[in-house]
Amino acid sequence: MTILFLLQTHKDPEHLKRLVSLLRKGCPTSQVLICHDEKAPPLPTGFFAEDAHVHLTSGRGGRGDFLIIDGYLKALAWLRDHQIEYDWLINLSGADFPVTSLKGFEEELARTQHDGFLHHFDVLTQAPEEMAPMSWAQHHGYDRYYYQYRKYKPELNQFERKLLAFPRIFAEKYLRFLRINTAYGLMIGTHARNHPFKGDFKCYAGSYWHTIRRECAEYMLDFCEEHPETVEYFRHVLVPDESFIQTVLVNNRRFRFHAKNRRYFDMSKSRHGHPKLLTEADLPSILGADYFFARKLERASGETVFSTLEAVALS
Repeated sequence: MTILFLLQTHKDPEHLKRLVSLLRKGCPTSQVLICHDEKAPPLPTGFFAEDAHVHLTSGRGGRGDFLIIDGYLKALAWLRDHQIEYDWLINLSGADFPVTSLKGFEEELARTQHDGFLHHFDVLTQAPEEMAPMSWAQHHGYDRYYYQYRKYKPELNQFERKLLAFPRIFAEKYLRFLRINTAYGLMIGTHARNHPFKGDFKCYAGSYWHTIRRECAEYMLDFCEEHPETVEYFRHVLVPDESFIQTVLVNNRRFRFHAKNRRYFDMSKSRHGHPKLLTEADLPSILGADYFFARKLERASGETVFSTLEAVALS
């Protein structure tokens, strides 16, 4: 069995090298594909050249639009074009880190009957127990995915957000045809006259980060080729990275997914979907629990955190 770690990255090459080295040491037969944001400073020349199982490509990054999914799909197509063999695909960011034994992780994937660990829930029902640890206001899923948005300004300052607060709330309460969102710049949405969520094809959402079998990844590419109209629709929703993959995969009834992705992240005091930076104080909540990976972990998390997690990963 071969694991493929797909990393979508944009900064801190030295920390990235530490993460990749750990993944390769803990899973010696694994492959790693780094899809580095083409807008970010490039990785140093020859980075990872000593390891033939580590591959580099470029993609797009972003938040609130389809760019990160474009990068993801480009990476899947790169794997297909280069005939990279793998059985499981695990997508990670540069701020993820393993929080369990990587050997044990491989063993669990080898024996599981699931086709993936994919956090998902119905966006219309928004059942709290299925959404956790995510939490949305009532009807937020409908407002995200049953409207088509256009971005009028990429960034807003605090004054501009305050200025737009009243029309945003007014539209939400009284105007069914219009939505105003200021979380990712100024985005204005109009009620979709023709959405793809018909019959048995439901809209699902959940965390972007997942573990899936190769068959699921291949199906993603095939679906995008066969249903360009659905891809185009999702290019104009709000935060498609928290819905597109779930909607495509969960609607394929031959796949069986564990409804939780086994990733730890803390969204308390979150702003615009960014998890808090984890530190040594968070280790008791992470270790010994039922998680594969945790985020957000960066160098500012502290050396004690990383030395502790590395020992766990290689146990």
